[in-house]
Amino acid sequence: MKQKKYYFIATFYILFCFCLLEAFPIIEDYINTNKEQKRHLDYHYGYKKGLVVKITPDTPEFVAGTIGTFTVSITNISKNSIDIKYPTGQQWDMAIYYNGLPIFQWSEPYRWNESPNTITLRPGETRSEKLAWSSMNYYGQPLSQGIYKCIGLVTCSPKIIVSNESSFRLLPPSVIARKTIKTKLNQCFEIELPRFANDEELVWKIVYIYNDNRISYTNRKLKDKSIVITFLPKRLGHVNFDLYAYPKSSTIKHSLERRSYRVEVE
Repeated sequence: MKQKKYYFIATFYILFCFCLLEAFPIIEDYINTNKEQKRHLDYHYGYKKGLVVKITPDTPEFVAGTIGTFTVSITNISKNSIDIKYPTGQQWDMAIYYNGLPIFQWSEPYRWNESPNTITLRPGETRSEKLAWSSMNYYGQPLSQGIYKCIGLVTCSPKIIVSNESSFRLLPPSVIARKTIKTKLNQCFEIELPRFANDEELVWKIVYIYNDNRISYTNRKLKDKSIVITFLPKRLGHVNFDLYAYPKSSTIKHSLERRSYRVEVE
């Protein structure tokens, strides 16, 4: 009985080893394939290990219809040199979004020759490029004011590397520097603003940057040529807000002016 048992175990072991030897090429191919896939996975979502791509608006705010510039950079954060391969003469690109929709791509009007080239980045080295955007529509008119987002791209192969997402704001044509108002708790204060521009009556929209329920709007009084807005301080601290002026026939996206305020409640 014991001999049969040992015979069965020995037979099973020999068969197992044989199957393993037969399967080894398949396993080896699987491992090699995974290694090859892993080597390319770094690029799959616009990322390459050891490289960081960033985009920075040179000014976080600029007037709609004027030219804004953006710096796209790539940095080698690893301890080894990295080769960056480009399939064409293009190395950089930039896309701009408004309300989640793409409205501009820097490379769209350009064409590049197919001239593959390689650039080596040493450890800690950074390369950068400035790209420009006119912030106008196809009819040459200023785009809507508000918050826009941008991403930078390094157009290397096998996959393009994508940067972080950065935000910036398009402003009205007139921007009044921030004014500081000091006031007491529960003591109302007033801001007087022009009522008309180009013979059109204005709407003044309050946009709080930071408030935390420290002040509240209480009243609006019309005069012949001005509007007086009254606020009530309810908590100690500071408040930052903007006032945007636009004609009644328009919207805040096409404001004529922005005035900024800082209120210090003591």
